[in-house]
Amino acid sequence: QENEIMAETIEEAVAENQMGDQVEVSFTSQYVQLTMKGTLLFDSGSAELKEEAKTVLDKVGVMLERYGNGTIEIEGHTDNIPISSSRYASNEELSSARALSVFYYLSETTAINPTDLKHAGMGQRVPIADNSTEEGRSKNRRVEIKIYNPS
Repeated sequence: QENEIMAETIEEAVAENQMGDQVEVSFTSQYVQLTMKGTLLFDSGSAELKEEAKTVLDKVGVMLERYGNGTIEIEGHTDNIPISSSRYASNEELSSARALSVFYYLSETTAINPTDLKHAGMGQRVPIADNSTEEGRSKNRRVEIKIYNPS
């Protein structure tokens, strides 16, 4: 129930900041989750944050400072199309680098204690949509921020 209340509060903050098309809020009994599309944050095959992503992450950071009194986990996810890049050997590496980019950004721009932040690259292992369509692959390319309730 605490997570439901926190999710509702965060959803209100997302709406107030007019970020409904950029940040999706959901919750389970364990955590509240913020999901951001990969295309919002990164160019294809890159783990460098876009300038417009920083604006969104600044607003997300304020929400995390306000409501994230537990562990905050940042997960990078990709689709199943093998990456062909000299910089990243696999989707696993790309997703890890993307999670780390968000981790560093939030560590540097918020008052969140870095010991409360975790990051993980999930690669293509946890799809939320069908990878056989472009629309599905687009949904699978994302960053999720999970706010675990401390109680």
